Amino acid sequence: MSKDRLLIINADDFGMCHSTNRAIGTLLKEGYITSASIMMTCPWVTEAASFVRQNPQIDVGIHITHTSEWEHYKWGPLRRDLSTLKDQYGYFPSNTATVIAEVDPEELREEAVAQIELAIKMGIDPTNIDNHMGSMNHVTDILLELCQAYNLPLRYPKHAHPKLNIPHNEQLVKHAEEKGILLPDHVMFLPFFSPIEEVEPTYDSTKEATIQCIRELRPGITELPFHPSMDTEELKSITNTWKMRRFEFDVFKDKEIIKLLDKEEIRLITWRDIRNMQRAL
Repeated sequence: MSKDRLLIINADDFGMCHSTNRAIGTLLKEGYITSASIMMTCPWVTEAASFVRQNPQIDVGIHITHTSEWEHYKWGPLRRDLSTLKDQYGYFPSNTATVIAEVDPEELREEAVAQIELAIKMGIDPTNIDNHMGSMNHVTDILLELCQAYNLPLRYPKHAHPKLNIPHNEQLVKHAEEKGILLPDHVMFLPFFSPIEEVEPTYDSTKEATIQCIRELRPGITELPFHPSMDTEELKSITNTWKMRRFEFDVFKDKEIIKLLDKEEIRLITWRDIRNMQRAL
């Protein structure tokens, strides 16, 4: 096995709101990160898609969405005829547990296809698939079928996270390999999803966690998803995670982080690189 450490720095939630679009667009255009994942059901997706059309070199995957988690900022399915995928007001369920318990898996599939097709119609050339809040992790056969249908790799690690107690689906990894669907070797996280919540998050703690993550990268391909945004009044009205999102916007522009990536001989790659490898199989 090669000892090279390859890293995809992927910004999630592209299209969620204007503040997030500004942050992700800046990081992509200035080359601080390598990829982004777009939410096709969100109110600001047309702005994100316009940015991609104007910058066709940008690497964008589909963040398949079946949940709408914020209390006062909502979105729903593209397929309005999917009855089990809507709450009483027409929005997605607010959490993944409700999706698992109440939503017809075939409606998950139909909505996912609608989102991918809309992205393509809007001029996006998808480079990979993943699913927001793990809303399809209980129907991995459908996820893999979508990957096959569009010949796209999937964000799911071949190996379990070494520190976080996250269930790992060995059968998915095996079936993906049998179907020729490429997966990253590892998926790492910043403190945004840490089980240990700070009373008052700080930029220094985000930066230190990023440094530790980079130093601990293992050989192979690692994806590091994160959630950057500008700390505007818009974002503050949407989510109480606004401080962490601003810290995550700042951290990959930090000169110390940039120097560390070089010092550690980390090579940045994109999901397009992985997609091209898959399509060459």
